[in-house]
Amino acid sequence: MTENNIKILKLSSGEEIICDVVQSLDSPYLSVTSPMKLNSYPKATRNGIEEALSLQRWIHFAKTNTYDIPKSQIIVLTEASYGLSKFYQYCVSKSRVEDEDVLTGAPTNRELDDIVEEEWDEEFGSPDSKLIH
Repeated sequence: MTENNIKILKLSSGEEIICDVVQSLDSPYLSVTSPMKLNSYPKATRNGIEEALSLQRWIHFAKTNTYDIPKSQIIVLTEASYGLSKFYQYCVSKSRVEDEDVLTGAPTNRELDDIVEEEWDEEFGSPDSKLIH
């Protein structure tokens, strides 16, 4: 990921995403990797209300991290500022670490079954229980 390939895209849907552009050639699609949606919101500070920024995954639970966006859906494409590029790179690296944590720390099928049993027992009582509601 190089800073000069990090772009901000304004899509016809109104969404703004920041991403690493990996290919644009003569294709009707723009290939991007690690797209994140830009969200701005008002934040109260000592100096009054200021605009704050957060980044979130653009597409959740996908197998791939590279996407082809139709160029016809892109209204504006511009370079991201240096500060935003650094923030984006930080968020992408943090999301990769979280993905690895989720994959390595995922519960086993047996653990999931135990959770379901516990919830069932809590809600309806143990099958061994003589208590009837």
